[in-house]
Amino acid sequence: MFRGSMVALVTPFKDGKVDKKSLKKLVEFHVNGNTSALVP
Repeated sequence: MFRGSMVALVTPFKDGKVDKKSLKKLVEFHVNGNTSALVP
């Protein structure tokens, strides 16, 4: 059984392209906040 929180990530875009800098910050925020799983 799964326990904890699972977050569905929203992919940030800038000028029609994936904003990798913002995506990295978003992932790091959830990892540092002890999110149990990320859904791409």
